[in-house]
Amino acid sequence: MSTNSSEKVAKVPVYWSTILLGLIVAAIFLVAIFSYQVQETERALVITWGKITGEQGPGLHLRLPLPIQEIVKYDIRERCFEGNTGNLEETMTKDEKNVIVGIYTIYSIKDLQQFKNAAKSLEAAEEYLSNRMRTVKGAVIGQFRFDQMINTDPKKMKLTEIEQAMFKQIAPDVKARYGLNVVKVGIRTISVPSKISTAITERMKKERETAASIDKQKGKVEAEKIKTAANQKKREEITRAEAQAKKLMAEGDAEAAREYAVFSQNPELAAFLRKLDSLKRIVKTKTTLVLGTDSAPFDLFRMNVGELQQKAPAKTAAK
Repeated sequence: MSTNSSEKVAKVPVYWSTILLGLIVAAIFLVAIFSYQVQETERALVITWGKITGEQGPGLHLRLPLPIQEIVKYDIRERCFEGNTGNLEETMTKDEKNVIVGIYTIYSIKDLQQFKNAAKSLEAAEEYLSNRMRTVKGAVIGQFRFDQMINTDPKKMKLTEIEQAMFKQIAPDVKARYGLNVVKVGIRTISVPSKISTAITERMKKERETAASIDKQKGKVEAEKIKTAANQKKREEITRAEAQAKKLMAEGDAEAAREYAVFSQNPELAAFLRKLDSLKRIVKTKTTLVLGTDSAPFDLFRMNVGELQQKAPAKTAAK
């Protein structure tokens, strides 16, 4: 009886799909334990038994499981940080005037090992950076005048110089202390306290009025110069015209004297020539006139050839 029962042992079915699924899960678990992924915007520190043993860039990397190895990832993208304190503080300028200046810093984590050793967290590093920004801002602004930060003339402003001066003090310090790479320190806002804004506005208004008055006075002086030059030129032109007129009158008088001397020798020729000139002036136009020949100069049409010939020799002799 026992022999028959042993021969009739039931066959156990094999579930290959379940085994395959278990192997896949185990493989995924092993990959998760023994590898890690670093993104393009990240860098990773490899810490073995509590000591930093390497640094890895983007990609898939192998590792030992915890607690043997620990992987710490850092975002190395640039950050814009405006500070935690001091943004609305009044800062005194070189000429003892108060301004409210807000600044910002653009930085990234450069030295991972130094950052890991010096800073417990990113917040701790930014707290130190905020204090440095506040201190350096007050020191640098105290070296510049008020009109070098707020002015209607952009050429008189020194904002770029102020930013560079703050950068030179902040960047080396935070890099040496926390391994942060500061690429820019800039001015975000500039304003004045409300209690002095009215006084500044009035002063700037007076400056503009003074400048306008000076420009107006310069315009009057220039206009007066132009007017004086024009009057001088006018007088010179009038003087030249009068001199020319006197010259022409003198020449005319001389010519008239010569003609008078000639005509005084032959009065009849003089009368004849005057009539002839008058006749030329009248008949040279296209005007039609009906006049008698009794009055001068049309009485010439009544003279016969003999009379004209008598006049002609007389004219020739007179010349």
